[in-house]
Amino acid sequence: MLEKIIEISNIGHFVNFKLQGSQKWNGQLKKLNIIYAPNGSGKTTLSTILKSLSQNDIELIKFKKTFGTTTSPTVKIKQYNNSQLVSLENFIWTSNMLKIEVFDINYIEDYLFAGSYVRKQNKTNLFKLLLGNRGGELKNKLRPLINKKDRLAKTLSKDKSNVEAKEQIKQYQQELNTLLEEFNDYANPIFDKHIEIVNKYLEKFTSYITLSEFSFQKNTSDFERFRIFPVFEVYEEQVVFSNPIPNNKIGNARYSMSEGDKSTIALCFFLARLEILGIHDKIIVFDDPLSSFDYSRRNSTIFQLAKIANSAVQFILLTHDLAFAADFSDKCAFIDQITLKIENNGETSFLAPHDINAEFLTSTQKDIEVIKQFLSSGASSDYDKREVIRCIRPVLEGVFKSKYFDLIPNNIWLGDIIDLLRKSSVDNRLKRLVAIVDDVIELNDYTKNYHHASGNGKSIPIDNEELKRYVTLLMKTIDKI
Repeated sequence: MLEKIIEISNIGHFVNFKLQGSQKWNGQLKKLNIIYAPNGSGKTTLSTILKSLSQNDIELIKFKKTFGTTTSPTVKIKQYNNSQLVSLENFIWTSNMLKIEVFDINYIEDYLFAGSYVRKQNKTNLFKLLLGNRGGELKNKLRPLINKKDRLAKTLSKDKSNVEAKEQIKQYQQELNTLLEEFNDYANPIFDKHIEIVNKYLEKFTSYITLSEFSFQKNTSDFERFRIFPVFEVYEEQVVFSNPIPNNKIGNARYSMSEGDKSTIALCFFLARLEILGIHDKIIVFDDPLSSFDYSRRNSTIFQLAKIANSAVQFILLTHDLAFAADFSDKCAFIDQITLKIENNGETSFLAPHDINAEFLTSTQKDIEVIKQFLSSGASSDYDKREVIRCIRPVLEGVFKSKYFDLIPNNIWLGDIIDLLRKSSVDNRLKRLVAIVDDVIELNDYTKNYHHASGNGKSIPIDNEELKRYVTLLMKTIDKI
């Protein structure tokens, strides 16, 4: 597990981030880490750092090097139960035992397709992703035979009477067939397994897309066997990612799939990979899993990610969608978690604790939180005391308007509410509150002296005991409302 990110320098927006522990947060990460980051603050940078670490790919760091700096990027990360830091210095990662899997927007272009097309590099990367080292070994066995066969084929094309070339081609083809049989015996069960699991996840997000097979370009070089691409069915019609061809019977993804569909496919491939690999010993990182998603797939995404977060050794969610971060935090309330934000002080981005749910509180709820904080731990500074006093009136107004929403308009203030109470008729439900009018008036008068609009509020000293009495009176009055 990652325990603390100690330093990030000269990478993207993290120009000179060095962890500064505080009473609010000592920098320690938890099993679940939800990191909210507004666009342009450094979310992709942090994701790229973790991806570079997971793949030991220094090129990713070079791509994200901070503009205008000549100093080499630096990263220092503390692991749990390990005194040795994982660090990046002089474009070299120190060795580590961390197992990290990263899903980001580039996952689509790295392994599946770019826009509406499957490039050769997509095909090659997908081959490596699915078939791993063993697939690479078999490819390396086949490669020299294919090269020899191709060279002889060129010779034979120039001299069709070359009997020796014909015999050698025949011999190489027999060897190729033997190796291809070994390759197919290894590859086909893996393809079938991925088709099964990808479709299992696709069913959770959509009812009209299925993965039908992994294919390669037929009637071309034998090397095309090592450049595989997925073939889908959309509403039971075959669809591929390729250049549109007029009158072609096979559908084209450009016209058949939305960006949300494409993002869904990528996510399902990643979820299938995690299920096949197992995640109990892995750190899982998701960078904006809802990017381009249709809103209808939001709940399914949260549910699937919550299952992973519970099973993985550690889970890191990076998102610019504050509502998604809050919903995911609520869904995973049973997991030890911390919510953070990537902020920027004008010089560098940095990680800071962040109460995501507080972002969605109404103004009245936020004022209530201030009162609650005072009741639990008091207020030390004069500024904090004035903030408590400021909250008394809007809290009272909010309670009145919430309970008597049918009688008290939302656009009036506490003084107007007092008038309504005084003038209420016997058959009016507000009549029962006449008994607390004097207390409400006293609270209102007390806060007037310290209201921001008051010219003399700043010069009036605040007696702590008096403030306690009025907060106590506020609570008693709320009980009677």
